[in-house]
Amino acid sequence: MGFSLLELLMALSLGLLLLLGASRLFVAASQSWQAQAAAAGMQEDARQALQRLAQSIRMAGMFGCLHDQAIDFFDPLAAEAFAHPVQITHGPDGRLQRLSLISAEVAQASGVPDWTLVTDCRTQASVHAGVRPAEPGQFAVPIRRNDYRLVADELRLRSGSSDGVLVDGVGELQIELVRDSALGTSAVRLALTLIDRQQRVRPQTYRMNIVIGNPLGGA
Repeated sequence: MGFSLLELLMALSLGLLLLLGASRLFVAASQSWQAQAAAAGMQEDARQALQRLAQSIRMAGMFGCLHDQAIDFFDPLAAEAFAHPVQITHGPDGRLQRLSLISAEVAQASGVPDWTLVTDCRTQASVHAGVRPAEPGQFAVPIRRNDYRLVADELRLRSGSSDGVLVDGVGELQIELVRDSALGTSAVRLALTLIDRQQRVRPQTYRMNIVIGNPLGGA
């Protein structure tokens, strides 16, 4: 028993409709998977960037085992830098341009440190530009300036001789320094907004509050 032309056309039409529906489901599933992957990648990028920022911020103003007033500065630029270990610079449009943090080096980094603090951790401490060896009974603490800068949609970190991209796809980075004079503590509020260049997901904002035990100088 054969098929008429009308029956054949109806079968082809139904097949095309089923194929179109399946292709749409496949495209929707693919787009959903890509959006989830993009969102997960943005979340991981934000986590790593905020953790790196938090580590640097917590260490800002940490210069060794003696109070700042007990330190002699042999580099005139160091005294001002140590007095203001957190510097936040905004552009005319209010967008963050630079976050500068000065602290003791927590891990071995490339290049020459900005300063070296030499101290016996009891009564004497001095700060010298560049590298300075410690005398017997003293410790040499490398001090670095870490500059976080927004360049286009990249958050870049410059420390010593290295200058690289910490995370890209940055729409905005908001930083607020909050002081509690009663408790003698400071806190930094971060809000990092990441964007997907392919527009698979909407911009995502990630927030973090970092409490610092030591009071900081003016920013």
